[in-house]
Amino acid sequence: MDLASAFQEALDDADVMLRRGAPRAPARGETPERLAFGTVVRAAPVEAGGELVVLNWKKKEIAATVPILPREPSVDDDPNPRGNTRGCRGIRWHNGELIAASYHTLERYDASLHRRGALSDGLMVGLHEIETTAEGTVWVTSTAIDAAVEYDLTTGEQVRALWPREHPQLQDALGLEPLALDKSADNRLRFLGPTASNEDSHLHLNAVAPHDDRVFGLCNAHAAIVDLSRGEVVVQDEALQGGHNLHITPGGTALTNDTYGRAVCVFDLARGERVRTIDLTRYEWVRARIRPHIPSYWREEVARKAGWKADSIARPLFVRGLTRHQEHLFVGVSPASILQVDWTTGELVDAYCYSTDVRVCVHGLEVMG
Repeated sequence: MDLASAFQEALDDADVMLRRGAPRAPARGETPERLAFGTVVRAAPVEAGGELVVLNWKKKEIAATVPILPREPSVDDDPNPRGNTRGCRGIRWHNGELIAASYHTLERYDASLHRRGALSDGLMVGLHEIETTAEGTVWVTSTAIDAAVEYDLTTGEQVRALWPREHPQLQDALGLEPLALDKSADNRLRFLGPTASNEDSHLHLNAVAPHDDRVFGLCNAHAAIVDLSRGEVVVQDEALQGGHNLHITPGGTALTNDTYGRAVCVFDLARGERVRTIDLTRYEWVRARIRPHIPSYWREEVARKAGWKADSIARPLFVRGLTRHQEHLFVGVSPASILQVDWTTGELVDAYCYSTDVRVCVHGLEVMG
């Protein structure tokens, strides 16, 4: 075997190991059998923009996949080369059913990804994270119009909608103005372009979390976690500028992803402070995964800043997707991979790579048990 062949074989062996995943620290508590995750593919055609995947986490084997795309109404042309209308966003496992968000619809599947139905509405616009409740409802974040809306999963009817840009206290605290919007209209395809999201008052409300009879939201354009029901700014922190996902433990600890900082952040809601940061680049598994993509990323970034390239660069270690199972966090990153982290110790427990394409990012993420 010549030197070039030997080198390529070593790279292939390393890639197989990274895809398989390998424990890095002893797992405390029960490791779940199955995960569901969604992908978004930057700059892809909308019809190939992502999928919903069921993964046997213990065996690292794919059990089922299904493409996720906006339909009824469909999107013929997406003016934004980034995520926008592409792929699968928030996911929840609720009463034996997977609920997965496309750009404007909640798609409903059984555990084998046989479609059971769908729920859509004129206020579902640019859906990101979702959250189900014990009362049989689901909260969605309509990020394009800065709304959090609750729906009855049985009837499909709106239960209530929260509009933080219209709350007097949040207007004063964050300098907000209401969005001009006909709430009775079908708004699903009216905000495909960047105009509304470039407004100073745009919150980029991308995650919602009911907790203790309150409803919290993550507004990363203003680097804030807010109490949407009371109109209070609970936390403001620079790490939330790249914030995505919001999980609140029964004790009032908030967990978020920091996309720009490549980290998971831990906040004490009562104190309104960040208490820990888990740097994902500390793990050699992660560094090995993103190392091949760094040179091309910086070349493209220089070209973008010089005006030679459109703003559609895929960033290595783009952090999206977060769910908790006992002491473990499951974190989604790009190239599409999932990290299992003991959030009490910060140790990497396990990892899995689904795609080596840096344009493919895990977005939605959920433990199915």
